[in-house]
Amino acid sequence: MWNSQRESPSPSGRRWPEGPDEGSLSRRERAHAPTWWLSLTLAFLCVSTLSAALLQNSPQVPAPSANEETAFLCPMHPDYTLDVSGKCPRCGMALVRAAAYDVRDYRLDFQTIPAVVTAGRKATLRFKVSHPGFNAVIQKFEVVHDRQYHLFVISQDMEYFQHIHPEQRPDGTWTIDLTLPKAGYYKVLSDFLPAGGSTQFIARPLVTAGYAGDLAADSAHLTPDTVFKKSVEDITAEISFDPPAFVAGLYGHLTFHLTDTGTGRPVTDLQTYLGAFGHTLIMSEDMADYVHSHPIDISASDENGPKQFMLPADVDPEKLRGGPEVTFEGLMPKPGRYRAWTQFRRNGKLYTFATTFNVAASE
Repeated sequence: MWNSQRESPSPSGRRWPEGPDEGSLSRRERAHAPTWWLSLTLAFLCVSTLSAALLQNSPQVPAPSANEETAFLCPMHPDYTLDVSGKCPRCGMALVRAAAYDVRDYRLDFQTIPAVVTAGRKATLRFKVSHPGFNAVIQKFEVVHDRQYHLFVISQDMEYFQHIHPEQRPDGTWTIDLTLPKAGYYKVLSDFLPAGGSTQFIARPLVTAGYAGDLAADSAHLTPDTVFKKSVEDITAEISFDPPAFVAGLYGHLTFHLTDTGTGRPVTDLQTYLGAFGHTLIMSEDMADYVHSHPIDISASDENGPKQFMLPADVDPEKLRGGPEVTFEGLMPKPGRYRAWTQFRRNGKLYTFATTFNVAASE
């Protein structure tokens, strides 16, 4: 800071005068001396004003917040984090660097082409993802189970289910074509992980043309299954639960024992689907809570025994074969009725099993 009451050393070591001494100057000198002094003062004031203006108008780098802190987390179990890379001990998935403590939803712009979707006619679904802190379109996404963007479309009565994968366009948006089977209300669920961000599972509504029903009256009214042996073409599944009755807020496991419908022999030729031997989405009856789960990728001889990954990282998943048992893990957040859509791939074909069950309240 400039201080007019203090001498400041010059670069050469000499000192600048504090100001003209009237007693030592002649009348002519006194008339001209203030000119250089005033010029120097004005120049300094101009430089100071310009510096302040530049500082005020320059973009300021915000201080890092808790939302921006990164760690390595499991895409399937975001509550599991590490400071270094590795694999999740619950499911075996590779950990990815992300904003593990950022609980904000990213901005998701959802549009359809045409604007009003008609059942039985092809429509294009378009998605644009933006950062929650600033208006910038996200261009980079982590690959989670072989895809960067998972999309689920479910009818209000929970009878229609689709698990599909939009493709990214050069402008950063994601699009996919879809033909809905009937007029009505649908829930469109986007599941993705922005690079360096946090896991996202965002729902958007879609109402088709020609729907004249009542949203409350047409909502799902699920009936829990009483028989847990089901066949879908040439695969038969027996489903068991651990614990036998699921409890809200606690992890539970669904195990599928798969046999060939025609021969009754165990299925041992399952192909990987999205990098695993199966996939399941679990939804509450009110369509408010969801669990997206892939099979547990770890086996152990006992609780304290050595763990072995069933999908080695250095092996081409397409060359692996699995079965006959596949186990999924889920945590249902509240009591009520839930439906799970579980998918397997065999001989290049996709099979979907729907399972409905109760979740009890914690005591």
